[in-house]
Amino acid sequence: MSSGDTKQERINRASKLAGDYEEESVNCAQGTLAGLMEEFQLEGGKELLKAATFMPGMMSRKETCGAILGGMMALGLKYGRDKLSDPSWSTPEANEEMFKVRQKVYRYCEAFKAEFGSTMCGDIRPLIMGRDYDTMNADERRQFLEDGGRTKCRVPPEVAARIAAEIMLEDED
Repeated sequence: MSSGDTKQERINRASKLAGDYEEESVNCAQGTLAGLMEEFQLEGGKELLKAATFMPGMMSRKETCGAILGGMMALGLKYGRDKLSDPSWSTPEANEEMFKVRQKVYRYCEAFKAEFGSTMCGDIRPLIMGRDYDTMNADERRQFLEDGGRTKCRVPPEVAARIAAEIMLEDED
């Protein structure tokens, strides 16, 4: 990132990085998270990326798309709390601030859903692949890759990273 980059350049770069990392790893959660961590210099490192390993489609069960989860993890790194509790959080001001942050993350989820009609991998993957796959079956996994899954499934991470980046940049002048 260069100090002269526009918000749109940063959004585009985060989106492209997320897609590139998805293609490299075939893991939408890790790809989205890695792209946003890199663009926004979010700390969390390899442990957090490792923790995202099994999040795509909630462990290939066709549930919540890993791309949306990776973006939520990045938003958590930017806006989340780093302790389980803190007495200062019980003030009205702190509660109001957390409510504003929760609204941002809610907007993120709703914007992602608006793009695909769902946040569920089992709904999204057929839209971008033309059919669904049981990626826990070795033959289906092989077919998914042969049918271009590595490239076609970069779309949800790109979208998730774009939306998350837009939200993160709202706070910058």
